[in-house]
Amino acid sequence: MKKRLLAVLLVSAMSLGLLAGCGDDGAQTPGEGGEQATNEGGAAEKYQVGFSIAMRDQFWTSMENAMKPFAEENNIDLSILDANQDVATQLGQVQTWAADGYDAAVIGLANNDSAEDVLAAAGDMKVVFVNRQPNLDVLKDGQVVYVGTDETLYGTEQGNYLAKLFEADGKTEVNIAMFTGTLGLDNVTKRTNSAKAALEANGIKANYVFENTAEWDRGKAMDQFSQFMGTGETVDAVICNNDEMALGVIEAMKTNGDKTVFCPVVGIDATDVGCAAVKAGDMACSVFQDPVAQGEGTLKCALGLIKGEAIDGLVDNYYNITPQLVTKDNVDNFIK
Repeated sequence: MKKRLLAVLLVSAMSLGLLAGCGDDGAQTPGEGGEQATNEGGAAEKYQVGFSIAMRDQFWTSMENAMKPFAEENNIDLSILDANQDVATQLGQVQTWAADGYDAAVIGLANNDSAEDVLAAAGDMKVVFVNRQPNLDVLKDGQVVYVGTDETLYGTEQGNYLAKLFEADGKTEVNIAMFTGTLGLDNVTKRTNSAKAALEANGIKANYVFENTAEWDRGKAMDQFSQFMGTGETVDAVICNNDEMALGVIEAMKTNGDKTVFCPVVGIDATDVGCAAVKAGDMACSVFQDPVAQGEGTLKCALGLIKGEAIDGLVDNYYNITPQLVTKDNVDNFIK
């Protein structure tokens, strides 16, 4: 009997030793959806989030830079890829993350119309759309949200600002040059139409003597406006869908003709170089599109979706960030 009891105790001791050997020895075991086991003390879990940016320019890079410290502080492994404005490339990135068990994907849409395809590629991953607004019908409680600003507000700020300048000069009819981003994008349509609507609402009759896409690009805007100036057509202001195109127009003015910025040029984003141009008096105004708030907001929403927690500031799956007009009077508040 004693021998039998001894054997039982020995087996029990060996079993406990094996269990201890399978315990936390510092190794990490991937969990479902990319989560990882943690060391002693109940440390926070690790999450994997992919970020597909629409295109790499100063604004998206600023957003990316804002996300990195937030990710580090909140135990997020962040994978950042450039879709280069190509839908197929973006879908491939999302499919790869889904196959690799990522917890969430943050998407700056290469094309606003591709949101449903992105969601199909994402499978069970949580999805946060940022900056480029999809059809809001695709948003879903606990699964899909949008972080950004009502795009019509950017153009409205531009139009209202110019209307005040024209009114001060006694102008009720003006010639406008309009530079838009890539045609077909939702934000391009909204920024352009809202600027026009704001001028009209303020009693300004605008003749659009030039209107074309420069695809967000400074060099293309410079070349196009240089050609436009060669026509001899007069213009009272230039409205651009982003700062980069506005800077291209300004460069064209400063390298052609009398080499001066001869009319107000307005942009959107208030990037570092855009703010510098406003401070120098070259760009009349910009409208601040906050890359830090958008970058941190996306990860805040992604984390909330992953954990199944309420997200402060999220209303009807829309995390809204208010734009701000930037002029020479307040530009110092926006210069880093």
